[in-house]
Amino acid sequence: MKKSLILLSSAFGALAVMPAWSADAVMAPEPEPVEYVRICDAYGAGFFYIPGTETCLQISGYVWYQMGAGSYEAGTGDTPSYHYGDTPQDGWRKNVRARVNFDARSETEWGTLRSFIRLESVWNGVGDGPAYVDQAYIQLGGLMMGYSESFWVDSKNGGASNWGSHSWSGMYYGYTQRALIGYRFDSNGFFGAISLEDDALAGEGYMPDVVAKIGYTGGWGTAWLKAAYDESAEFFAAGAGVQVNVPNMAGSSLRILGYYNEGDNAYGTGSPLGTDAELSILASYNHQFTATLGASVGFHYFNDLYAAGTNISTGLDAWAAELSVVWFPVSQFEVRTELGYAEVDGRDGSLSGFLRFTRYF
Repeated sequence: MKKSLILLSSAFGALAVMPAWSADAVMAPEPEPVEYVRICDAYGAGFFYIPGTETCLQISGYVWYQMGAGSYEAGTGDTPSYHYGDTPQDGWRKNVRARVNFDARSETEWGTLRSFIRLESVWNGVGDGPAYVDQAYIQLGGLMMGYSESFWVDSKNGGASNWGSHSWSGMYYGYTQRALIGYRFDSNGFFGAISLEDDALAGEGYMPDVVAKIGYTGGWGTAWLKAAYDESAEFFAAGAGVQVNVPNMAGSSLRILGYYNEGDNAYGTGSPLGTDAELSILASYNHQFTATLGASVGFHYFNDLYAAGTNISTGLDAWAAELSVVWFPVSQFEVRTELGYAEVDGRDGSLSGFLRFTRYF
C-alpha cells in the first residue's frame, strides 16, 4: 500500500513539470461592444445617428386612401374638373398613395450637408401601383441641386410663399417639378431664392429657365414677390402675395395672391381651362377651430385666358371656388375632405371633391 502511494505521488509530480504539450486552453473572445441607435435632436424629431457615423437620418412618409368623385365628363365641352390631378370623370375614383422619405444630414464647415430621396407609388385601381423616385436632391448650406419642386412653388424657405391656397390642392398656383440648381438665404426675417431650372434636359440649347423670389416673414405673416422666365416658351411670369396671421388664433390666416403671365408658360398658375391667364387673383382663408380641426375656403378668378402655348387671348374668363376641412382625430391620423367648383365663360361648370384618410409616420 505504501509503495502504491509513493508511485502515485511520483507520477503526479512528473506531470507537474512536464512541458505543455497538450492544446492551449480555449479563450472566449471579448464580446463586440454594442452600438445602440442614438437620437439626433439637431434637426427636429425623428432623426437618429446612422451607427458608426455622425450623419443623422430621418425616415418618414405616409399612406393614404382616397375616394373622389366629379361631374366632369371628358369630351363634353364642359369645364374640366377643379381636382385635375386625379381627373375624376362623371363618377367615383379611388386612389391609394404610399410615400417614404429618406432625409440624411450632417454638419460641415460650409453648413448643413443634406441628401433627400422620396419614393412613391400611387394605385388608381388598375394593377399594382408602380414605384418611382418622386424627388432626389442635395443641399449644402444654401445651395441646392437635384430634382424637386420648382423654386416657383417651393424654395424650401419663405413659409407661405411656397403654396397657393390653404387646401391640399392649393387651387391653381403653378405647381411643377424641375431638375434645378439654386441658392436660398434667410436673414432677420428676410428671405430670397434663385434657381436655374429646365423642363427638358436635352435639345433646348444652353439657356435654362430662371426663377427668383424675395420676401419677408414675421409674427404678423409673410409678404413676397417672385418672377420666372420660361426659356422654351420665351414668356415671363410674375407673382406677389401676402399672408396675414389672425392675432390670438394660432393657425388661422388670410392669404391673397396675384399673378401675371406674359403668355402661356411652364410657371403660370394654370386655370380651369388648363392654360394660363394674363391676370389672376387668389384669396384663401383658413380658420383653425381647435388644434385638431381646421377649415378653409378659397376663390380664384382668371382674367383673359391664353390659347395653349401662346400669348394669344381667347377672350375667356374663368373662376373656381373650394372648401376644405381637415381633422386629426388622433395623432398622425388625418381625415381630409375637399369640395371644388370650376367654370369657364360659355361652358357648364363642374363639381368635384374627395374624402381622404392618411396615416403619417
